Amino acid sequence: MADVIMPKMGDAMTEGKVIRWYKNAGDAVKKGEPLLEIETDKVNLDLEAEQDGTLGDVAAAAGQMVEVGGVLATILAEGEKAEPKRVAPAAAPAKEQDSKSAPDSAPSRRAIDKKDSIKKSTGEYGEAIDMKAPRIDRTAPAANVVAMPQAEGGRRRSSPLARKMARDMGVSLEEIQGSGPGGRIVASDIKNFKPAAAPQSQKPKAPALPPVQQLETKDIPLSAMRRTIAKRLAESTGPIPHFYVTAEYDVTNLLALREQLNEIEGIKTSVNDFIVRAAALAIRHHPNVNASWGDDAITQHGEVHIGIAVSTPEGLITPVVRNADEKSVSDIAAEVRSLADKAKNRKLMPNEYQGSTFTISNLGAWGIEQFTGIINPPNVAILAIGAATAQPVVIDRQVVIRDRMKVTMSCDHRVVDGALGAEYLRTLRSYLEQPLRLVL
Repeated sequence: MADVIMPKMGDAMTEGKVIRWYKNAGDAVKKGEPLLEIETDKVNLDLEAEQDGTLGDVAAAAGQMVEVGGVLATILAEGEKAEPKRVAPAAAPAKEQDSKSAPDSAPSRRAIDKKDSIKKSTGEYGEAIDMKAPRIDRTAPAANVVAMPQAEGGRRRSSPLARKMARDMGVSLEEIQGSGPGGRIVASDIKNFKPAAAPQSQKPKAPALPPVQQLETKDIPLSAMRRTIAKRLAESTGPIPHFYVTAEYDVTNLLALREQLNEIEGIKTSVNDFIVRAAALAIRHHPNVNASWGDDAITQHGEVHIGIAVSTPEGLITPVVRNADEKSVSDIAAEVRSLADKAKNRKLMPNEYQGSTFTISNLGAWGIEQFTGIINPPNVAILAIGAATAQPVVIDRQVVIRDRMKVTMSCDHRVVDGALGAEYLRTLRSYLEQPLRLVL
């Protein structure tokens, strides 16, 4: 006889929820065959049978919360009989209805795909990478998002720089013959284009509002992830004495470098990818911010692991880019995109969301110019990144337009003093305002 128990999928996990059973009591099972789906605070997993036999008593019904180590069911070997029914220790009653019928079998501990990941038009990562906006009708056009021309459906393929130049010059891509590979429109095509007549300026359209929702009073059962978020935030804002320092950076050169890198290298990077590398490199100069508080000692970490806040339908999660100071911007971009996709589909494994030493949260994709973040324990600091906006500034007694971005650092005053926080932001300024440091 073998017990099927609720596994511990991370240091912070204390309970899990049974989503659905693929087998009923008395059904024959084979080793490696999925028995049930569970929900943890971070991911959904299938638990497999560890031996051939017959499924005995089922101790936890669908929707029930079960403590880590609690018995979910038993598997009886040939000739064995079921013992008196045991009930798994319940962590809390649940109100959710049973999920849909079981799918075909799948490998052990794989995450269950819920929906296709949401593709981002802007390439930015929302609350720290592309944070998913509030639930709205995804068929409605998003505000301030420019559609990417494609080869299919009659749409023209073009480079990011070419599209920007076309917008600035008021030129339609449909009027231009591309000279790049496969007819792709490149910057030189825009530069050399001579329109027959100057296009008339058009008044920009107002941003579309999200659809009106039907209001109703209802109870929404707490998911395992939402319970964990509530617990960790209470642990942070209560015991940790927060203070905040804000700086505004000129990121004009950074935005230009990103656009050039994307076009020359043929890769897709976000501003946040550059910020991740800059933050990691700045930590090398100030290792005190790459630390954790302990009752008897402050631990300084020898490696730089950057947690990046990602919003999912169930709540916030922070995938980790390990050794971010040793990775290029393009490497970080590819890894962040993969982690974000896994996070939205609840496929992250514990080693992919645990062990951060510093955290970044970005709301720039929403047009938020400035905000403060709550420290993610056991980190002692978090960077809150606002949107880059064009602003008039005075340089050499002349008013010019530059792209500016505000960054706010929340610090644990037990470890990071005001001067240290200010020095870190000053070093970060050097990397972001002189972005060649990030690619050399």
